[in-house]
Amino acid sequence: MAHAIALPIRPGKTDAVRRFTSECLGPRKAAFDDMMRRGGYTEEAYWLQQDAERGDVVIAVSSRDHTDFDAIMANPQTDFDRWYRDQLREIFDMDPEAPPESRNEFLGTWQG
Repeated sequence: MAHAIALPIRPGKTDAVRRFTSECLGPRKAAFDDMMRRGGYTEEAYWLQQDAERGDVVIAVSSRDHTDFDAIMANPQTDFDRWYRDQLREIFDMDPEAPPESRNEFLGTWQG
């Protein structure tokens, strides 16, 4: 089952999100692939939702929940893990080393 999360972007950091995503899916892809596999993911997709009034948000939809990934961020093992954690800290309104305050609540699925 897919798992979604909304990550509020710090003001003025939307272009940094684009660069971060491009770097992870481009020149740093091998290290990103390794980290994601260690987190148990098989797929993850990203959308940028821009909202001038409420602020921009990245929506990430993953192949599983973020429990194992959270453990990687709390105790990074590689230089890439540390770089990735630092990017999350810089770009998003979050502390990637802190345990999540709450988990998303699944409400349902529509199929036509």
